[in-house]
Parts: sequence; structure tokens; C-alpha cells
Amino acid sequence: MNQTFAALRQGTVRRTTGTLKATVHTSLTSTQTMLFSSETKSKKNPYSHTIKLPKTDFPLRANAAVREKQYRERCTDKLYEWQLKNNHGPQFILHDGPPYANGDLHIGHFMNKVLKDIINRYQVMQGKRVVYKPGFDGHGLPIEQKALETLKDRDSLDPMEIRKLARKFALKAVAKQTKSFKDYAIMGEWKQPYLTLDPEYEANQLQIFKTMVSKGFIYRQNKPVYWSPSSRTALAEAELEYNEQHKSTSVYVKMPLTTDSVAKLGAAGKVSALIWTTTPWTLPANKAIAVHPDLLYVLVKVTQQMPGNSKTECQLLVGKDRLEAVAALLPEGSNIQILKTFSGDKLKDLRYTSAISGEECRILLANYVTGDSGTGLVHSAPGHGQEDYEFGLENGIDIYSPVDDY
Repeated sequence: MNQTFAALRQGTVRRTTGTLKATVHTSLTSTQTMLFSSETKSKKNPYSHTIKLPKTDFPLRANAAVREKQYRERCTDKLYEWQLKNNHGPQFILHDGPPYANGDLHIGHFMNKVLKDIINRYQVMQGKRVVYKPGFDGHGLPIEQKALETLKDRDSLDPMEIRKLARKFALKAVAKQTKSFKDYAIMGEWKQPYLTLDPEYEANQLQIFKTMVSKGFIYRQNKPVYWSPSSRTALAEAELEYNEQHKSTSVYVKMPLTTDSVAKLGAAGKVSALIWTTTPWTLPANKAIAVHPDLLYVLVKVTQQMPGNSKTECQLLVGKDRLEAVAALLPEGSNIQILKTFSGDKLKDLRYTSAISGEECRILLANYVTGDSGTGLVHSAPGHGQEDYEFGLENGIDIYSPVDDY
């Protein structure tokens, strides 16, 4: 061995076309050359069996692209089937709220499914038989809108064609989402998920609805909903987008009290309840005025300075806490004089004439009224808005809305 390295040291090195080549003296013997042959490498160490080192079935290289798929199937599909057959504890069912089949998944879907998977796997470890049937919602406006985006001429389709297009789009989305969920290693019955667009599922829904009707759980009644004029359909609150820069146009409106109601207040002449609203387009549907039973209200005489040194006078019913804010709206030189003070409960059932419709309506009590804005008297249109709707139901008021699709 030493002779070999000595021979190498005696060799000369020269540069040929950019490559270093070693010229070794031919003094190397055939025996010395055998030191570098494969024959020597292939010989086993006769002492290897005497060394007790640990052995493992794991490969030396991770090869993640291959190994991950093997372990994923073992820990998801096979584990799900195994625990159904071998776990003898009580059954545990996790009902899956289906995601919309309208596109790719996002981080919210990931978090939802991973949390459910943690729960299911914990129950498996407790010896329970876990039943987890994933689902996909194939109905609704988001899917229709996504499907229609693929077309140039949307208006030419009839409803049946739109449904066929939406169904085709939804099934493609289901396939993509299923693959993603399986890539997340979510354990479940992925071979047979439930689809809301399946005819069998739809038939079961109709059967349940029929049962609810027969038991009197279903009734027909008007109710305000969020509406899309362009799509001509109701919207969920989650589908709304608010313009943070929007400024509402507000108005102050006088609602004249009836003669009998003026007399009940111990007043004389004409008296109007002053309301304030940021939705003036709902005034035709006004059905009541709401006041808080514990707030104080004042009857005031307003002398308003007009152009040309003329003056007008009127009597208004206003929340005491809002009197200063209302006075600030009057022209310079105007005057407000408090005539009487009442608690809100004293105003209950006074009647007034609605400014737009001319209908005789009532003043009613409501705890949601505050003295922080407006006049302390709230215009109520039960056909416009959830709060007014509930207020109308409580007080037996007609749920009226003159707004149609157009």
C-alpha cells in the first residue's frame, strides 16, 4: 500500500486542454494495482456479524413524494375502514356541514376539516366507531354565478339550462375539493359523500318538508330579506358587502298627531311627532313610531326664523336628550320653548297620521330606542328590516312593503 502511494507521489502531472492528467510511473506492480479494483471492494468484512448494531426497516432516504402517499392511505382510508370493523365501542357520528361546491378550497375549509378530523381521531382512540360522511352543497346562488361566469351570453339561457350548467360546474368542483381534502389526510367516507344535488337527497328533503307541513311547522308570511336586484334573488347576510365610504341621507319628518291624541297630552292646536330616519325610501311603509318607555320626551313650541324676517311656529314632540341637537339644526334667531315633559310610557297608543300614506298609526313602546341619535322617536316600517319586523309582529302591525322586483 505504501509503495503504491510512493509511486503516485513520484508521478508527474501535466495540463492537457484544460484537464489535469496524472502520469504514473509504470513501477506499479499488478499486485499494487489490485488495491484499486472492484474485487477488493466486493469482499465482505468477516467481522461484521460480531457487531450488534440496531437494524430498521425504514429506508435510508426519505423519498417523501412516495412515502407520504403510502402512509396517508394507511392513516386515512384504511384506518377509517379498520376502526369501523374493529372498534366495538359506542358509535360516534359527526355531522358535516357541507362546503359550497363553487371553486377551490381556502384556509377556512382547511381549518374546518382539520378540527373535525382531530375530534374524529380522538374518538377512534377512545375505542368508538366513528361515522363521518363528508358532504358538498351543490345548490345556491354562488354556484350559479360561478357557472354563468364561464359564458359570454348569460341572458339567453332558460332556467333549466342554467341548472344543467350549474350542476356540471358543481360536480367538477366536488372532484377538486375531494382531492384537496384527501391531500389534507382527512379521515372519512370519501368513497360515498353526500351531495345535495343528488335526486335521492332532494327527494328526502321534500319528504321531510311534507312532514313538517303536515305537523303545522310551515306557514306562509311576508318577511324582509336582503335582496339582489341584479340576480333577483334573496341574499344571505354573509353575501353582503358594505361600502365603508357610504354616507346615508337622513331626513327629519313631522308626523301630525290626531286631535284626540293632542287632547290627551293636554295640549292645544296642532302637534307633530318629529322622527328622524336614514332610510327615507321606507317612509311610504311607515306603520308606527317607537318610543322608549323610560326616556323623557318634551312638547316644545318652535319659533323658526324665516327669510324676510318672517317667523313660523309649530309644536313638536321630541326626546329631551335630543332637544339640543334638534335646536342646532334651526336657522339662527329661532327659539325653542319647552311646554310639557312626559315619560315615554305616557305616549303609548297616541295616534298620528303617517306623512306619506295618510294612514292613522300608533305610537308604541320599544326598548331598542335610544337617546343617542335622531329625535328619540323612531319611524318603524315592519316590511323593511329585521328589527322593525320583529317589532311589528310583537304589536300586531301589518307587515307591509310597497317595494317589488323592479
